[in-house]
Formats: sequence, C-alpha cells, structure tokens
Amino acid sequence: MDKRRGLKWVEVDLRAISANTRWVLSRLGGADRLTAAVKADAYGHGAARTARAALAAGAHALGVRDLAEAAELRRAGLRAAIQLLMPILPAQAAEAVRLNAGATIDHAAQARALNAAARGKTVEVWIEVDFGLGRWGAPPALASQLLAAVARLPRLRAAGISAHIGYVPGKNSVEAEEKLGALRRLSAPHKKKNPAFRVRAANSAVFMDFPHHRFDTVCVGNLLYGINPSPSRPAALKNAWRFHARVISLREVRKGASIGYASEYLAPRRMLVAALPVGYADGLTMEPAERLIGFGSGFSYWAVARGARLPFVGRCGISHVLVDATSAPFLRVGDAVALPVRRTAARLVPRVYRS
Repeated sequence: MDKRRGLKWVEVDLRAISANTRWVLSRLGGADRLTAAVKADAYGHGAARTARAALAAGAHALGVRDLAEAAELRRAGLRAAIQLLMPILPAQAAEAVRLNAGATIDHAAQARALNAAARGKTVEVWIEVDFGLGRWGAPPALASQLLAAVARLPRLRAAGISAHIGYVPGKNSVEAEEKLGALRRLSAPHKKKNPAFRVRAANSAVFMDFPHHRFDTVCVGNLLYGINPSPSRPAALKNAWRFHARVISLREVRKGASIGYASEYLAPRRMLVAALPVGYADGLTMEPAERLIGFGSGFSYWAVARGARLPFVGRCGISHVLVDATSAPFLRVGDAVALPVRRTAARLVPRVYRS
C-alpha cells in the first residue's frame, strides 16, 4: 500500500486532459479558437495544473467564472488570455483591468465602468445575449444597441457576442437549433461590418451535437475532462479523473441483520460489508447529471474493485459509506476502491497528478 496517498484521494491524469484538448482542437471545424473552461477549479481537477496542460496542448485562452478565479490563475503565474464567463459588476471594473481579463457584459453600466477604469489600456469585452436560460445576458433585441454603446467608448473593443442556450442532449434539440440559428442571424451584420467580430456559443454539448454551429470560438469544459455529454455521438476521450478510497473495515453480516442509520437496511443474505471513509461531505451521492453518467430513477450507487461492483448499502453518511463486498472476496483492509463522485464537490480531497 502506498501510504503517501492516505485514506482517500483523487487521481487527475493531466496526460488525458492534454489528449482531450488535442481531440477538440482537431475537430474545431469552422471555428479557429478554443477557450478551455477551467471554472469551478477546472471542474474539480485543479485550475492551475489543468490550465497549463490545456494551454500546452494548444488551447488559446482560459474561461473562468469570475474575478476570483482569474486572480487565482494570475497568482499561479499564468499569463494566457483569460475570459470571464460571468458578467462583472461595475464596481469590479478596475480589478478586471488589473488582471487583464476579458470581461463579459450585459448592460451599458458595466461598459462605462470598464472604460473609466481602463486608463490608457484597451479592454476587450464580450456581449452576452440571453436566449431563454434566464440567468444573465442582454435580450437579443437590445444586443445591437449595447454593441453601439460599446463602440462609442474609446477604450473598449467589442470582441464579439456570446450565448449559453441551455441545451441538454436528447431534451430540446429543435429549440436549440432555432436559438443557434437566431444567434447566427443576430451576429451576421456585425460580422459583415467587422470580420474580426467573433461569436461563441459552443459548449461541449453544442460542440458535439451541432457541429454546424461552432461559430468562431468554442468554449468547452466537459470534453476536456473526458466527459461526452452527447449519447448519440461517440468521442475518443480519455478519463482524467478517478476518486479512490481505502477499505477501513471488513465484516461478515448475517442474513436478516440490520445495518446502517435507522437500521433500515436488512441484509438479504449473508454478506461481506466494507466500510469506506468517504461520504456526502466528499461529494458522494451528490448525483451527477443523468445524461453524463447514466444515473436515473432507482439507481443504486456502487464502488468498483478490480472490475467488481460493490453496491452501497444503507444510508450514505457525512464521512462514511458501507458497500456490499460479497462479490470481491479478495478485498482486504487498506485496499483501494474507485467511487462515483461529483467532481466539483470533492474540493477538500487531496489530488495526485499524473503527467
């Protein structure tokens, strides 16, 4: 047993992230730039290490959620182009300029604040348009008006228009096609006037299912981490994430015995039960999206040991879970098993990087 790895850890394969980045780059189609989405600590993989791997593999820029994430990357020494994917507050304009982060805006007050904070610099801004997701973004009917307001501010440069259309594979493809078409029509006169004007709407799901709507810049996260959101389009991606925990207890349980919280689980047969030192505080049973992992109604979670599935038994606790290890008689205390965990939830679990 490698004692350096403790009782639980996440193994992040940077080689897989590099390979997945190259796979996306090889399929850009009409687009010519890839922004690697490293928001939320690179979906739990570690923002700085992941960003370096993606950039070294050819990504052109980094997409982060907000200024705090941009500052983290700058402190780590990264000088690459950074794009804020969430609109700034006007009061944050000076910090965005200081960090040299491309700003997303959806109203004129943000633009005016950035122009005032620029102080001799040229600040790049993207106009976010809301096509029904309802989180932020200018209404499509006002996008041209906002672009005109940006054009009147001497220290701003409108890089382009962005949108997140809220597409879920297998759910709303017709609606998504209509919205992507509307974005294309909205941006067409601006692109005709300025060929350098860019359009960005292709996240991982749109990238896979609407290759004719990748526009100029794609911004993907899931694909870089080995997650294909499209059930109908195969992708030769490599898994970049493995969550491991060690068995800390093994015991025989007789048929009919009650175990777990509230004594609500009754052993249906004689069982070998293993205790693992992970629980919902580590992201366990925070169910991943159905379309990505395949968990659905009535799903029973499991750990995996040498290919054998070990179903969860009883309730998952804050820091432990029990699994049925009857199918893995080879298992010993101290052995490691793999577990399904929502990646962004396991923030406090140590990372081990392979590169």
